[in-house]
Amino acid sequence: MIVLVGYGNPLRRDDGAGPALARMVEAWGGRNDMRVMTPHQLVPELAEDLAEAGVAVVLFLDACVSDCDGGAMVAIRPVDGEARSPAFGHHFPPTDLLHYVKLLRGAPLPAWQLTIPGVDFGYGEGLSRYAGNNLALAMEKLQVFLRKIPLPLQCSLSAHEFVLPG
Repeated sequence: MIVLVGYGNPLRRDDGAGPALARMVEAWGGRNDMRVMTPHQLVPELAEDLAEAGVAVVLFLDACVSDCDGGAMVAIRPVDGEARSPAFGHHFPPTDLLHYVKLLRGAPLPAWQLTIPGVDFGYGEGLSRYAGNNLALAMEKLQVFLRKIPLPLQCSLSAHEFVLPG
């Protein structure tokens, strides 16, 4: 099963792009082997859900400030759980969550993060025009990406080692 985790706070304008994309993918229904989650933020408790036996791949969907890593563009990048040792705090990134998942599973979970650039993270509802345009582009990229993931996927590799077909 593919798990999509669209996280962010929809009451902070563009920060809600991750959950908005997750709901779009759920409505699209392009695969019957997907589960969608839309938490406001990543928390250690999500590791139990991601460590379940049927989970083969996780994709994190999140907003980023317009000058996010790799420039102001929608991007899908591999994530691994080896980057640093987990610590509790206000910010709990995918790498830390994946570290806990690995401890529970006994093996790494292939994971990617799709970032959606935004410019308005103030209080309020709805996306800026900039984030809305990027959301449409993110949906296109994600649909192509999801079609390339072969399932059932029994894989103990990290996302860096696992290569999707052309």
